[in-house]
Amino acid sequence: MRSPQQLHELFSAFAPRVISGPITHFGRLRQSADTFCEIAPASGAELADALGTAHRHGVPVRIRGQGHALNGASLPAAHELLLRTERLGDVRFETEGTVTAGAGVVLWSLRSVVERHGYTVPVVNDGYAGPSVAGFVAAGGFGPRSNLHGGFWENVATLTLVDGTGRLDRIDRSEALFPWLFGAMGQLGVVVEATLDIVPLDTAPADGASPPPYPAGAGASRELIAASPELQGPGPDEAERDERLLWFTLFTPGRSLARAQARLAALEAEHAGLLSYRQRYAYPIRQRRPVPALVYPRHEPFFAIGSWGALRLSPGDAAGPLRAHGEELTRIATELGCRRYIQSETTCDIDDYRVCFGEETYEAFRRLKAQQDPGIILNRGSVFAP
Repeated sequence: MRSPQQLHELFSAFAPRVISGPITHFGRLRQSADTFCEIAPASGAELADALGTAHRHGVPVRIRGQGHALNGASLPAAHELLLRTERLGDVRFETEGTVTAGAGVVLWSLRSVVERHGYTVPVVNDGYAGPSVAGFVAAGGFGPRSNLHGGFWENVATLTLVDGTGRLDRIDRSEALFPWLFGAMGQLGVVVEATLDIVPLDTAPADGASPPPYPAGAGASRELIAASPELQGPGPDEAERDERLLWFTLFTPGRSLARAQARLAALEAEHAGLLSYRQRYAYPIRQRRPVPALVYPRHEPFFAIGSWGALRLSPGDAAGPLRAHGEELTRIATELGCRRYIQSETTCDIDDYRVCFGEETYEAFRRLKAQQDPGIILNRGSVFAP
C-alpha cells in the first residue's frame, strides 16, 4: 500500500494534491482518511491516462462527484487515490434533441443551462441541487417527472466511459453494457460525459406552434456555471445544513403499493427514535425501455416510495439502529418482491447488495466487473469483496 505522499509522486503528471483533513458524504455519518491524495482530471484523455496508471500499479481509486449518496463509497482511505469529476464540467449542444454534459455538472445546473434555450432536462432529482450527472447515472436516478419520462436511464442517449484499465469508449443506449451502468455505483467505469435527451420547456405549446430552435453550438463552461448563481440552483437552507438527512426507498409495482406503504408506516413506528420522519414520498416511474437490472428486477412501471427525515441520534450511536432498520427494510423488499434503492442509501455492505440484487443479477454484475475492471481498482470493497 502506498502513502498519500507516494501516490502524489506516482500521479505527478495529473496535478495531484495531498489533502489534510477528512471529508464526508451527504449524511455525514462516515468520513475519509485524515490524509489522502486526490486528482481532478479536466478531460476524458487525462482521466483515461490516470486510470491506466492506476491499473498498471494496482492503485485503488475512489470516484467522487458531489458526494450526495449515503453509503460512503466516495470516501478514500489513506492508500487510495480520490478521483474527482468536478473539472469535467462543460455543457454542449451538438445533436438536435440532446445536450452533452460533463460528468461533474450538477444536474440542476444542467437543467438551468438548457432552460435558457427553451428546453429542459426531463428527469432530475427532487429536493434541491445535489447529484452530478455522473452521480445520477451511478445511482440510477428518478424524479418528479418520472411519471411522464421514466427513470433517468430512459433519457440518456450515450455515455462516454473510462473503464478500470484506462480504456476510453463511447457507449450507446443500444449496446448491452449501457443499462448496466445505471445503478452500478462506478463499479464498471468512470463516466466522462453523458448525452441526454431534452424536451421543449413549454409542454403545452399553442396550436401550430413550433418548438424553440435547437441551439446548435451553444453551451456553457464550468467556469461560467460556477460564476452564475442563477445556474447553480438552491441548496439546503441553514436548518437543513445542520441536520443529517437520510432516506430509505422501495421500488415497488403498483399491485404491491398499498402493502408496501403499510409496511413502511410500521417500520417508522418501530424505529420512531431513529429519525424525525417527514411525509413519505411516492413517485410513479413510467417504463418505456427495459429497466436496468441493478435498479429494478422486472420490465414494468413501478413506484419509488420511501421514508426520510433527520437523524435523531449522534453518528456514534446510530450505527446499530441504522443496521437494524436497514435489515428490516431489506426483509420487507424481499417479502413483497420489491427492490431497495440501495445505491444511494446507508447501512449497506457486500451481503446487502447480494441480497437486494438477487443471486443472478449479482453474479452477472460480478462478471461485468471482471471485464470492465479486471484489477478491481474502482471503489474497491464497496459492492464486491476486494
